[in-house]
Amino acid sequence: MRRSSLDSLAQDPFDVAVIGGGVNGAGAAQELASRGYRVLIIDKGDFTQGSTGRSSRILHCGLRHLTPGSSAWEFARHPSRFLVACRNARKSMLSQHQVATTMGELVRPFKFCFPIYADGPYASWQVDAGFQLLNMLGPRGHSLDYVRHDRKTMDAIPYFRWLRDRDKLRGIAVFRDYQFVTAERVVIDTLKDACRLGAVARNYTECRGATRAGDGWELDLRDPLESAEAVTVRANVVINATGPWGDHTTAMLTGDKRQRMVGLKGIHIIVRLPEELRDWGVMAITRNGETLYCLPWNGMHYIGPTRTPYDENLDEVTATAEEVDWVLAEANHALPDLQLARKDVLFTWAGIQPVTSDKCDPKGTRAIRIHDLASTGAPNMLMLTGGPIITYRIIGIELADAVAQRVAPSREPKALSYKASGFSAMLEGFDATTVPGSPPDQLLREIAREEQVQNLEDLCLRRTKLGYEHDQGCDDIEKTAGAVAGVLGWDEQRTRSEVENYRDTIRRIFPNFRND
Repeated sequence: MRRSSLDSLAQDPFDVAVIGGGVNGAGAAQELASRGYRVLIIDKGDFTQGSTGRSSRILHCGLRHLTPGSSAWEFARHPSRFLVACRNARKSMLSQHQVATTMGELVRPFKFCFPIYADGPYASWQVDAGFQLLNMLGPRGHSLDYVRHDRKTMDAIPYFRWLRDRDKLRGIAVFRDYQFVTAERVVIDTLKDACRLGAVARNYTECRGATRAGDGWELDLRDPLESAEAVTVRANVVINATGPWGDHTTAMLTGDKRQRMVGLKGIHIIVRLPEELRDWGVMAITRNGETLYCLPWNGMHYIGPTRTPYDENLDEVTATAEEVDWVLAEANHALPDLQLARKDVLFTWAGIQPVTSDKCDPKGTRAIRIHDLASTGAPNMLMLTGGPIITYRIIGIELADAVAQRVAPSREPKALSYKASGFSAMLEGFDATTVPGSPPDQLLREIAREEQVQNLEDLCLRRTKLGYEHDQGCDDIEKTAGAVAGVLGWDEQRTRSEVENYRDTIRRIFPNFRND
């Protein structure tokens, strides 16, 4: 997946141009390429730099889709909502099974528990029914190993002694869920397979405008890292998969400024919890009715997210001190004996969840929609809204089906592969929680050479897990920079600059607020 020159993109027309190199854009590119479409996928920054790399990283079973909302009887009053919930939950169960069985190096199971309180929103029988329904909706043989512990056995759950109001506990539901070891590598490996199938992927490539050309489009592209002139690239169909930038991108390409998505800001804090909780996660309901996760991660835990409508600068989203304090307060409400404070926060991250706009709800809807922009005067242009990381393969298929209704592929189909790449497998052999030190220099050089690494942020945050270890890769950052400098053509001055820029990025984008 080496980076093509900008000029080479203008040589021959593409069947499909995908704008947005997150998980859904990557999934669409892979599926389209396997069907024989000549595909270009670009991102104005690095691949996965947006929502995908800032998500909660859960390959969730879909339980959240079966929560009825403000009332336990809402589904009874609105059967159509129940049917939609079941469809979404089935997609999540199918996706979890497929990713867990085909990309095992990039996902890991963990034990997830949910305390059931006498004064809580859900009774024990409702939780039981929810998991029975999930098992019915899921593929055969894919079990969540659900057990509901009652008063006689729930004290064996590691979280039990840390939970609030233990006298009000009616049970603790425990099930197996999955999380992405690194969501970023899922995208990189998906893009690498798309390129194997004939797609062209290029990061740091901005689309500055679009012009109708017959039945297709001419896109104006430029490289923000180079001084070269912009080029014009032709494509029969354009897919806007830019997530939080979706409305901005559509307005720039077509002039249509209507709202189709809502950006919800979510932050997470990273802390160290007692060793007994190492492989366990817990789900709590906050005092304003939202879901709060506390999940194991590289020998640490991360807690979040918040869900706040956001319409500010999308290019540099960071947690605020007030948001961190809110997460700490809710974590301490759920787990009071931990007594977490700012001094315990190792670092934070923040991202924007792009959800479909809904006039009835300022926080949007979980519905996944493919918008046909022909009605706005932009035929053969599609826009995706919604689309969690969990169901990216299903979304890729649905986007490819939408393209197939408009244009035929120009090449013969090929079989795609969902397997993790060799690089991903080797990186998993250097988990800092089990093997001291960072990946070997030779592996870092190969990644830099083959995976369009342009700077240390790309390498540490989106090609390896170094940026999400306890030190965020800073302790050995000079060594890391030195390992790839020759491959990337950096002289001594550029190497020092990369180290300084990386440390500045970590301080600015992943603040801990301990010294405030």
